[in-house]
Amino acid sequence: MPGAGSATFWSQLGQQRTTRILLIRHGRVAWNARSAYTGWTDLPLDEQGEMEAGLLAGRLKAVRLSAVYCSGLVRAARTAEIIAGPRGLAVRLEPDVREINYGEWEGLGEDDIRRAYGDDLFDSWAADPENTRIPGGETFGELRDRAQPAVARIAARHPGETAAVVAHKSVNRVLICCWLGLPVGRYKQIEQENGAMNAAVFDGNRVVVETVNDVCHITEL
Repeated sequence: MPGAGSATFWSQLGQQRTTRILLIRHGRVAWNARSAYTGWTDLPLDEQGEMEAGLLAGRLKAVRLSAVYCSGLVRAARTAEIIAGPRGLAVRLEPDVREINYGEWEGLGEDDIRRAYGDDLFDSWAADPENTRIPGGETFGELRDRAQPAVARIAARHPGETAAVVAHKSVNRVLICCWLGLPVGRYKQIEQENGAMNAAVFDGNRVVVETVNDVCHITEL
């Protein structure tokens, strides 16, 4: 019977007091459209980003969310507000899921960085982002070390519930690598489009990744 397996799953989820985290990437901002590193630069959603957030909210309309968290950067906060507002939920701040600090590279694309800083630095960072520091910014290892415990804390607060966490491209990629047991340096093998949704179930120390980069709700844009 269609849907029977799903009903059984959700029944078991409640009984086992596991937590389902919907990990979301914010809608588009202007720099995303030109492939520039945005990092901590606090840009608002552009017109398409607003539409993406609205379509995502519509997709989640039937999902019972207990809480909506965001990084605090305006692009994540606005996406979270569009999801939480119609439900009467207050958006909760989790600063440790803020995007990686790209330091001096913010607003630049790869070609700009190679011209300004040389091929050697960019190639070293690309080969070992976990340990290579971006000038004036963070390593991807530091990003992992703040973001992974933050989402684990959120999951622990919501046993038997579903919570949404609106974060960022690099944050989401690194988290999914961690949950899948992949090295941080393989983060580029995880796609994360604007407005994408990922789902993971937390069961004690075990995390089961259900979906990655789900953008079915925005494929028409």
